[in-house]
Amino acid sequence: MQDPHPVPPFTKPVKGSVTVPGSKSITNRALIIAALADGETLLENCLFSEDTEIMVKALQDLGFDVRPTPADKTIRITGLGGDIPNKKADLFVGNSGTSARFLTAFLCLGEGGDYTLDGVPQMRKRPIADLAETLNQLGANIETTDGFAPLRIRTNGLEGGKATIDATASSQFVSALVMAAPYAKQGIQIEMANTSVRRGYIDMTLEMLKQFGVPKSSLSASDSGYNIQNYTPYQSKPDGYLVEGDASAASYFFALPVVVTGQLEIHGVTKESLQGDIEFSTRAEEAGAYIVWDERSATVHYEPGAQPESLEGSFYPYSDTFLTAAAIAPILHGTTRIEGIAHTRHQECDRIAAMADGLQRLGQSVEETEGSLTITPQPLKPASVATYHDHRVAMSFGILGCYDAFGNGQPWLQVEDPTCCKKTFPDFFEVLEKLRQDSLRSAVL
Repeated sequence: MQDPHPVPPFTKPVKGSVTVPGSKSITNRALIIAALADGETLLENCLFSEDTEIMVKALQDLGFDVRPTPADKTIRITGLGGDIPNKKADLFVGNSGTSARFLTAFLCLGEGGDYTLDGVPQMRKRPIADLAETLNQLGANIETTDGFAPLRIRTNGLEGGKATIDATASSQFVSALVMAAPYAKQGIQIEMANTSVRRGYIDMTLEMLKQFGVPKSSLSASDSGYNIQNYTPYQSKPDGYLVEGDASAASYFFALPVVVTGQLEIHGVTKESLQGDIEFSTRAEEAGAYIVWDERSATVHYEPGAQPESLEGSFYPYSDTFLTAAAIAPILHGTTRIEGIAHTRHQECDRIAAMADGLQRLGQSVEETEGSLTITPQPLKPASVATYHDHRVAMSFGILGCYDAFGNGQPWLQVEDPTCCKKTFPDFFEVLEKLRQDSLRSAVL
């Protein structure tokens, strides 16, 4: 494990620009859809990180022609119209939830296959039973290990039809079904056992199906479920499919001016993003930021001397960003209350417990329940913060560390295991340092 990273604080207001990497959520969805399409697709502005590399490797292990070019941020993939070339493979998905869930449904479309799917010890604790049970209702043959990975999947195509799913643990269950549904022999009608599901990611998946040629008439959605008709193959995109910038990653840079004041231009994001996490921008505005949107960028302003306001309410629809809000709570005016996050206890780590632990190390007053976190600011204390190998814990506390807590420009917050950021944003701390240096230079000019 790498030594802890002392975060150098900003001693001047931020002044500069940053380009967020491509979206992990969209990159991994696009890889699955392109593999199911008929012909070559060029994916542009892809995220190259641990999670997407796991998906690329899995598709290659299944026999697909996948050609990544990291320098150009592109991936070329030749889809086979629903066929999976290799009929036997042992797939390793690390701790990538999108890869595990999307591949589970994807594999069920194959004929005559026998596959195993496994990951790191934490992946063996992450929910997948409800997805496997629903796929089995639709004609699949999936064996779990007491409801978790490793899985064994024997395939003879997916019959489809009507099934019920409980997706409170992860909306990825529904997205996995939605992407596979057009290739099921009867299409798929999904009934939601519980309507309390993060719809934003499912809506994004449905929109991507339309972008890859599925007519709107073949898709229907309601509060009670989804109906996706048989419609194959997806249309390939030989001239290019542009992956949006990652809205979850953008949350750190919407928050940064609130922490250090100044002005920051964020490239690669749009207010009309497919990604629900773009809604964190409204939380930054609630804290006092002023945001100006352009076609493919946002400029965040925060005036020196202003008092950032605390945040309160449910982060359920965009829960990947609750960590950003929790991390900056110590510099906000008043108590921050974050609700609707119970499911995050079963992600890369127990995220509620991880954030509570880090904030308490920093001297904050923290109350946690099964699904909420309440932070009352106290004088900050220097500390080393554990990340529990979770990229979002690391990056969120990285933003707080940019605050010059003691007015001396010296690092006071250390982030343990900073390389865990490789999961979605490998050069995050290098980007932060460049922004700090650029801000110092701008202050001199």
